[in-house]
Amino acid sequence: MKKLVTAFFLCFLSISNAQDLNDWQVGFNVNPFIFTRLNPNFSYERGKQDFPNGFGFGLTIEKNWNEHWGIKTGFESTKQNEKYFFNWLNPNTIITSTFEYYKIPITIQYFYPLSEKLFLTFNQGIQYSNLQYFKTIIKDDVQMITFSSNYGESIFFEHPEENNYVSGNFQDNAHIRDLFGIIGSIGLKGFITDKITYSTNLRYEYDFSDADKVAYYYFEKNGNSKTNNFRLGLELGLQYHFSLDFVRFDNRPHKM
Repeated sequence: MKKLVTAFFLCFLSISNAQDLNDWQVGFNVNPFIFTRLNPNFSYERGKQDFPNGFGFGLTIEKNWNEHWGIKTGFESTKQNEKYFFNWLNPNTIITSTFEYYKIPITIQYFYPLSEKLFLTFNQGIQYSNLQYFKTIIKDDVQMITFSSNYGESIFFEHPEENNYVSGNFQDNAHIRDLFGIIGSIGLKGFITDKITYSTNLRYEYDFSDADKVAYYYFEKNGNSKTNNFRLGLELGLQYHFSLDFVRFDNRPHKM
């Protein structure tokens, strides 16, 4: 009977410690979102967007300092697109731009307990983004023109003899590779098991760095214009909790 009570007590302590959140957490997240490029100096109309028109996934690392405050970082890969056309172009001209970024966010997070196993979470911080690939397609009834990170192409539907293809990186003439911005979220975090939590957040991102070297460089050159990336979406994740502390048989805590 004594052994049974001792085992039950140790099990209770283990569960209580696992649900404290004051440990290291490594996780995986997915992030469907709505993406738009903001540029108030140009008049253009958006086409019918994909929904969502952006998707990301990545790894997360979290460490809480106490029962309320902590830090969260990680690595993400995202792909997003936008469809639009300018008023002064052929009304049948649709422009589709696709961008792929690697991103490193760093946020301060705050936890508020709603119950023993459920927490309200807030995150706010900064983010570094690195443009890995871009592709823009301009298509109307006559032709299709493509600019990308590794090639450019013109296809004429009625005069295929005029088609041309050029290999090369157009990125240095079009978009800025390194961007900095802000990122924040609000959501819920709860325990599934003693060591595994789930999280669901409403998340926003805003790149305050200019995303273009020359705004819409294939249409108009305007050094005073500025384009900013904006994303709004869901962040869904799973986290595994572990501790770098262990207790010796003499009950003294030590670091690994």
